[in-house]
Amino acid sequence: MNTRNLKCFQTVYEERNLQIAAGKLFLSPQGLSKIIKSLEDECGAALFVRSKEGFVPTESGKVFYEKSKVIVQSLNDMFQSIESIGDKEKRFKVGFAAGTIRAIDIPKVKSFMEENPEILGSWSEYENAKVIDQVLNDEISFGFVVGKPAQSNITATLVQSLDLVVYIHKMHRFWDKNTLEIKELRDENLILMNEKHHLYYDVVNACHMCDFKPHIAATVEEGEAMYKLVENGIGIGISPRFLKDNDNIRAVSLKDAYTWDIYGIYRKDSADKDIAERFLTALKS
Repeated sequence: MNTRNLKCFQTVYEERNLQIAAGKLFLSPQGLSKIIKSLEDECGAALFVRSKEGFVPTESGKVFYEKSKVIVQSLNDMFQSIESIGDKEKRFKVGFAAGTIRAIDIPKVKSFMEENPEILGSWSEYENAKVIDQVLNDEISFGFVVGKPAQSNITATLVQSLDLVVYIHKMHRFWDKNTLEIKELRDENLILMNEKHHLYYDVVNACHMCDFKPHIAATVEEGEAMYKLVENGIGIGISPRFLKDNDNIRAVSLKDAYTWDIYGIYRKDSADKDIAERFLTALKS
């Protein structure tokens, strides 16, 4: 008797129909019938009466159903508890600031995680400031962030550096330009990465430094959405050079623009700084 067989019994009990239950379980009716017969043999009692109305549970079947639900729930709780403990034992946790997953070498990160079982593999992105706070509060062991943090108790190593560009549609007046300055964007509809991204605030601040408030036509979560909006004439997009040029859209460099720098960070007093250093070495190899 196993949890799979118990689930098969419960489905037949609830459906009262072998064909329907078999379809839900992705089993053949013959295979499901054998499982029910095997359970009945183990219990030494009939669990169903086979009739024209379908599989009608006996009194033994009703007792078996109620008890089996308790057993399956207890087993699920046990497995969830064990999984939770296993996650806690994986002490080295990695956090990603919004946009950084696109820029780092994913195969190297994945390979290092697989080779070091103490690492909890997670690929969720958060606001830049949140990742820094998580490192400072020792909630995670390592973070990928945009820009070098100012906190003195954080070790920060440059992992990747990308140019900041403007994505232009071929029908736009800037199509033939090789470079643009921030001040030239004064009257343009801008498409920016949303507020979760450090870049949003950098672009807005750069516009303010040039004495104008940017007209933000749209904010997006990722580059493909920006591409789609640019392609349909909603505006021009500003982002790191993530995406390739094509016949309709090209990237134009921003003159005197800073690069979009991704740093790997960890606390200087972290108990896992040796793993963090090995992690950085693997990424840069």
